[in-house]
Amino acid sequence: MDLHVLDHVCQLLNQRRADNLPTIPVSINLSPSDFNIDSFIDQVLGITQKYQIPHNMIQFDLMTQPVAVDQQRLKDAAANLRKQGFRICLDRYGGENNDLSTETLLEYNFDYLKVDVRSFNTNRQRAKIILASVINMSRLLKIVPVVKGVEDQDMLNFIRSLGIMLTQGRLLAKEMPEEELSQERDNFESVEERAFFSGFNHINVLDPYLETRDRLDNNFENPRPNSIFIVQSQQAKLVYCNSAFRSWTGCAGMTKRSGNT
Repeated sequence: MDLHVLDHVCQLLNQRRADNLPTIPVSINLSPSDFNIDSFIDQVLGITQKYQIPHNMIQFDLMTQPVAVDQQRLKDAAANLRKQGFRICLDRYGGENNDLSTETLLEYNFDYLKVDVRSFNTNRQRAKIILASVINMSRLLKIVPVVKGVEDQDMLNFIRSLGIMLTQGRLLAKEMPEEELSQERDNFESVEERAFFSGFNHINVLDPYLETRDRLDNNFENPRPNSIFIVQSQQAKLVYCNSAFRSWTGCAGMTKRSGNT
């Protein structure tokens, strides 16, 4: 990452704030060699301080396998960034970073794991098993899974059945020019909404301790009825449910309008 990129991003976020537009989190690609830059952390802190950008608005995506730099230096720097409130994400797991495996996840602490599904075919049972297992692994490691490369409805439906809340891909939104993004107002969560919904990212709806055979027969979902509701102003809003829950509520004669409390 060129530090000028971080400076430019912080400048844009500062301008959005000045124009009374919603503040949005931004991911910036980071390579292990960036940590070889003298005073890298101090320079990052200096740039964010200059524009008064909250550190939780910046996420650093580690793009390549950390083998080309001093391992301890990289681990210390990544831990320092997290301590300062920045988010660290391992990017392209299962894609270009397919060689990033057990050792990386053992040695480094990440806030997010971006799972690239462009090479997965949801028509293949083995692909579904692998993807569901990666999501379970991420949850158990207390790492929030993010599915990227979602380009068809079948994939979106499948990852939703796994309880994934964070996704990206051309099916959901295409690339946007900087000028257009700079004026975008209505399609972003508020800071309050983001803080509220972030709690759902830590819920493992799959329940990995249930029998695998049952899950395979039930499209990888928890075979027991499972759902998440938001209760607000005496109204319950359903934000997630599995097929077992839909079947149970149907048998019980409940409808979508039965959410009043």
